[in-house]
Amino acid sequence: MKQYIFPFFLFAFCFSYAQAPTGYYNSAEGLSGYQLKTALISIIDDIDDENGQSHHQDQGYNALFSAYASENSGDTDDYFENDGTVLDIYCEVTNGSEAYNYEHVLNQCGNYNNEGDCYNREHLVPQSIFNSASPMRNDYFHVVPTDGAVNGARGNYPFGEVSNPNYISSNGSKRGENKFPGYSGTVFEPIDEFKGDIARSVLYFAIRYEDEFNNSWKTNEVLANNPQDFFVDWYIDLLLSWHVSDPVSQREIDRNNNGFQYQGNRNPLIDHPQFAYEIWGDPDNLPPTAPQNLQASNIKDSSINITWNPSQDNVGIEKYIVELDNINLVEVSSQTLNYTVQELSPERLYNFRVYAVDKSGNVSDPSENLEVVTLSESNILLKEDFENCNTVAGNLVSVSEVNDINWKCIDNYGEDNTQGYQMNAYQNNEQVLSRDWLITSDKIDFGNYEVEKISFWASASFGNTKLQLLYSSSYDGNGNPSNFDWQEIPNVDIPLHPDSSNNLFVYKANKIDISEISGEVYIAFKYDTATGENATKWTVDNFLIEGEQLLSNFTFRDKLEVLLYPNPSKNDKIHLDFNKGGVKTIEVYDLNGRLLLKRRTYLKNYAENLSQFQSGNYLMKIKHEGVSQIKRLVLK
Repeated sequence: MKQYIFPFFLFAFCFSYAQAPTGYYNSAEGLSGYQLKTALISIIDDIDDENGQSHHQDQGYNALFSAYASENSGDTDDYFENDGTVLDIYCEVTNGSEAYNYEHVLNQCGNYNNEGDCYNREHLVPQSIFNSASPMRNDYFHVVPTDGAVNGARGNYPFGEVSNPNYISSNGSKRGENKFPGYSGTVFEPIDEFKGDIARSVLYFAIRYEDEFNNSWKTNEVLANNPQDFFVDWYIDLLLSWHVSDPVSQREIDRNNNGFQYQGNRNPLIDHPQFAYEIWGDPDNLPPTAPQNLQASNIKDSSINITWNPSQDNVGIEKYIVELDNINLVEVSSQTLNYTVQELSPERLYNFRVYAVDKSGNVSDPSENLEVVTLSESNILLKEDFENCNTVAGNLVSVSEVNDINWKCIDNYGEDNTQGYQMNAYQNNEQVLSRDWLITSDKIDFGNYEVEKISFWASASFGNTKLQLLYSSSYDGNGNPSNFDWQEIPNVDIPLHPDSSNNLFVYKANKIDISEISGEVYIAFKYDTATGENATKWTVDNFLIEGEQLLSNFTFRDKLEVLLYPNPSKNDKIHLDFNKGGVKTIEVYDLNGRLLLKRRTYLKNYAENLSQFQSGNYLMKIKHEGVSQIKRLVLK
């Protein structure tokens, strides 16, 4: 086993690894060292094991150019300039444009003198080592398209890290004296972007061709004296260091899949990067870093969405474990950085942590603990989907003040072509004066909840009639509604049809906060053409009003009285007057239940500056002697 020192830095594997067929690597499970290497040989060699999996089938040397030109081959620049030209790892400029490009097939080499003349096939393990024998000469996984002149400049030199280069290609690949420990001869060094690609290709060769290794092969300063080691120590150390510093890329994933389609086998080190360490390196006992920045969003009464930032690891992340209240809840893939936890209980405190597991099975420390309180269960104050016209009167009634035209149930004009309620003052090819109301059958009590939200769907065609959504605390359910005071529902303004044409205009309100309304009120849609407006055909559907108690609303049982003023507040300061002394805890929450501010006071007259808060609605929770009460705070 070769000694390998892990670098002091870690690298994130945040992409999706190539996908091998189910069961492709079953025979390698649980193995390490040369036993693993031998098992991988039998998976990717050219012998049909009659296990239902494909095997390596040599396609010959000439077919390589066609493989390079295949769709999603990894040999076309779909990653940097994204221009569809040949991706040449010795000349590709990853952060800019090249001085030249090659088109697949058209610019293959014949004769050449300089870089930029043409491209040919580069053997990352030089042909001179294996005497240009097949299938090694034709193996897609270590034969790549490169510029002919740069290919020639690399020659048969091994890869390494160069000091004092005597040759540099247009993208910075260079040739010169090796500075990597263990060898001081001439080497060729690609740019950092492709070092891992090359390392995994060369190590693939060491796995695939262990059985073909023989004494006629030339050492080229890198071959070991036995097929199991295959390469000498310094070369293994170099390739493993590149394997770490340049993790598997999407280009390699694409190339691995293309190679599988082309010649029937895969590069195991792209599918499972940890195999490289398990064969040649020290065992990977280094756990990933802990997931960071664990956060909650979309908090509801029965569900919470949590997100986190990816962990980092020297080999690669296999999965994440989401923990709920110290119990493993679910495992998600390395590409998944969020999870929606469902079937929770309302108004309950939950604790979340996330762990990362790397491809060697090492488990990270937990993320920081995240405490989240679910909202109270939503309560429906009114719901009408108009799917049963016979029951609408239980929720809404139609009142016409000017004529006998009323809101009516209609088929196919509601949301998604379902039933809805419609009003149209254009009847029998003429305009009709109309003032029609669609009013809730009973008052709705806005005093039972901290937050109320309204949702509905409306559509319009023709005309310029305004559809208003209003509320009234004075209306008593009798007589003409116009004889009572009505106010516009806060935060709701239904637009006019934009051009009065027959084109259907749709407006959808989705959980709009109307919690500025207080007390018991009627709510109504008002349709009015009595002052000469051109009639619009308005349809409403899926009318819903919900109430939410975001935090438990216990009273003080007559132990404490609280006066909050000014409320609404138009300046930065609010005051709290208490009728009793003793310690009080004051907490301010947003409408998602997130704690924004926490204070403790013994004062009976307390003031707080809230200049850091934006305008809007907040909840203030005052706790005293084990019980709590909630105040709604409005900042203008």
